[in-house]
Amino acid sequence: MIDLVGLNTIADAVLAAHADIEKFGTDEMKIISRTLLFTVGKEIAQRSTITDETQDLHYDEPKWS
Repeated sequence: MIDLVGLNTIADAVLAAHADIEKFGTDEMKIISRTLLFTVGKEIAQRSTITDETQDLHYDEPKWS
């Protein structure tokens, strides 16, 4: 099982490769690269913990009467 640090390392490598694939790759390579980026991003999001406070974008604002 890959930990979050490992996933971030993978994400960095995939992002670097993706830049070259977008410039020089075939259409099929571009689709595969985008799919891999999406898959890695989903996995990072699933393993990251987000508190209710960070999800509420208005938690810092004063309460108006």
